[in-house]
Amino acid sequence: MALSTYAELKTGIANWLNRSDLTDEIADDFIKLTEADFNAKLRIRAMEQIDSITIDSETESVPTGFIGVRSFYILSSSVKYPLEYITPANMFEIRGGSRTGKPRAYTIESDDETETFRFGPSPDTSYTGYLSYYKAISALSSSNTSNWMLANHPAVYLYGSLYHATNFLGGIDQQQAQNWLMMYSTAMERCENNDKQDSYGGAPVVQRTDVQTDLSFYRNR
Repeated sequence: MALSTYAELKTGIANWLNRSDLTDEIADDFIKLTEADFNAKLRIRAMEQIDSITIDSETESVPTGFIGVRSFYILSSSVKYPLEYITPANMFEIRGGSRTGKPRAYTIESDDETETFRFGPSPDTSYTGYLSYYKAISALSSSNTSNWMLANHPAVYLYGSLYHATNFLGGIDQQQAQNWLMMYSTAMERCENNDKQDSYGGAPVVQRTDVQTDLSFYRNR
């Protein structure tokens, strides 16, 4: 059984459930609930993205699929100026004087479910910001037949959808439902652990600075 495309995934879920009458529910409920799960839980390299953002007004829209910031800085005259996150309340304290200049801080606000960045001070000219952020893994659909998760961890999709199906369907053995939940949790953990192993290898995490360090003592031992 292949699980490399959206259509194959739907067929696989139906086969595992032994139900051929759930085409809409599989696509609209079980798969979407699974995608919501891993986008809410996982923060892995496959979800990292870097975009340039033109900052020429006090507020700018967040990118499509935005989940959370990793780093944010302004590049001006080949110099990087980090932007510091502050709370909305503190932002309005900064903005109390209605000053303009090179933004030093940002916050994130939401209005009617639309998120925006707000900068302080307001930019006095147009700046180029570079935003490193976590982006939701693209949802599967008839026009987007595969994505990173399905290609690399199809078990997350399969077992997640089966688990969510147990909450919709009656008559499924509770032990089977628990087995699918356990396999779903294991698949998610494997995805996280593989990412950590690929990111750091077997070496311990060590804090480093951008200051050159004299290592001659160790080389001469």
